[in-house]
Amino acid sequence: MWFVRLLAVGYTSRVTREQETHFSVQLAILTICRLLLNIGLRITYPFLPAFARGLNVSLAEMARLVALRSLAGLLSPVFSPVAERFGRRTALLLAMLVFSLGSLVVVARPGYWPLGITLILIAVAKVIYDPAMQAYVGDVVPYAQRGRAIAITEFSWAGALLLGAPFMGWVIQKQGWSAPFAWLAAGGLVGIGLLWLLMPPGRVALAQANSLRRMIRVVRQYPIIWITAGYIFLIMAGNEVFLINYGNWIETSFKLSLTSLGLAAGVIGSAEISGEIVAGLAVDRFGKRPIIITTGLLASLFYLGLPYTSPSLPTALVTLFLLFFVLEITIVGGIPLFTELLPQARSVLLSFSLAAAGLGRVAGALLGPLVWNRLGLPGVGLTAALITLLGSFILIRYIKESA
Repeated sequence: MWFVRLLAVGYTSRVTREQETHFSVQLAILTICRLLLNIGLRITYPFLPAFARGLNVSLAEMARLVALRSLAGLLSPVFSPVAERFGRRTALLLAMLVFSLGSLVVVARPGYWPLGITLILIAVAKVIYDPAMQAYVGDVVPYAQRGRAIAITEFSWAGALLLGAPFMGWVIQKQGWSAPFAWLAAGGLVGIGLLWLLMPPGRVALAQANSLRRMIRVVRQYPIIWITAGYIFLIMAGNEVFLINYGNWIETSFKLSLTSLGLAAGVIGSAEISGEIVAGLAVDRFGKRPIIITTGLLASLFYLGLPYTSPSLPTALVTLFLLFFVLEITIVGGIPLFTELLPQARSVLLSFSLAAAGLGRVAGALLGPLVWNRLGLPGVGLTAALITLLGSFILIRYIKESA
């Protein structure tokens, strides 16, 4: 596989070629399962108006469901001990089971609150899955090559829009607004089988067993957890202020069909996968922190420029591409940095970071419609830019490279 060669530099010195190939297969399965989770999470944004029409509710009511879903990120620290006490595979299997069963809720009973339950359970599955997956990568890949491994798993984030959005747009148009979740449930069950067969069942040996009590003690002892969480909160809040209005802006400004809307979302996916490739190749070589500082500042500039692209769809799509290209480098480049800020409590920091990301999305989902209604797209761009700049300041001032 192509990503075997990507990881080969500097990695073969620690493992045999057979172990390297086995890990590459595991990485592929982890990425595919995460792709399904991310499709379930991200299809709400381009198709928010379609869901609202299908349910006969307002966009504001749908935005509240998205905000409610994002609260699930706060549960990440609660589920963190699962991966530490019972093994990474157990946490991954639990996540995919919750995802599959949750997706079936709205399929069995289409409606506003069943959709809310489905979205919440998908979000819960993600907060279980991501820290376990990232901790596993942190366990087995040296820090010097970890940016590349993380970037590979992050292809699933871009793929959710690049591959998932066009397909799900077609599914909604042909089979109805709730049909995508039936496809996701089926894929999740396949993912469970693959994880069971290919992931190691044993626990990862740690210096100390994880527990809620220890987690509280660690959080009090190490301020870097709160600082990192604050940075991530702001980056995600700024992005959500824009994303919650994205589908409505594109649909109303350019009168796109559902299929075309899915293809437009694919532009964001293309930008993100490009950013993930660049992050995977660059952050280990040139430094994780300098790169994500630069791209975070650039993202703020593109937020400011978005309101001036509305008269032209090509200009809007180019600006969207550039925005999500630099934003994805910021996010993906930050993950390997965060995995090494507190190696002795890696899952704790990652879990709190994911909780902060969820809380940031809640704040952005609630704030975004208010800004749109009062100030329109210019206000949305300015708000997203200012929030992102504040996050970049925290990174520059308080978060340092530790390895």
